[in-house]
Amino acid sequence: MNSKGFTLVELIIVIAIISILASISILTYIRYQQKSKIASNALPIVKACANDALTFCMSGRASDIPSITMNVTSLPNCRNAIATASGTLNVTITGTFTCEASGHISNGTITGELEGVDLYKSQCTLNNQSIHCQILSKS
Repeated sequence: MNSKGFTLVELIIVIAIISILASISILTYIRYQQKSKIASNALPIVKACANDALTFCMSGRASDIPSITMNVTSLPNCRNAIATASGTLNVTITGTFTCEASGHISNGTITGELEGVDLYKSQCTLNNQSIHCQILSKS
């Protein structure tokens, strides 16, 4: 007998292969989606907070004092619980944020975490006269 079609075993194997590929691609999609939320919503705000701190140190307000430790949370872009398109951004500020008389800033880290994003966070580090911002994995 010459039959044209698939057997039940062949169909089950094809369905199993498709489901394995789908599960891998869905996990990859979720990672890219969360990273893009951090890159488009959290990182710009964290960078703005770091730039506000640097601007404060370079302005005339900080140059009158040889070395001051500023309250970064009083700066416009450094408040906590900021509403974004992807959810609430929680900004965490660690370090002393010391302004030197030369206008440089040192010793501070600003971290932004979006509620609902479990895999990534944004972070800017200010030290040695530079700002370094990046997206990091939450491990």
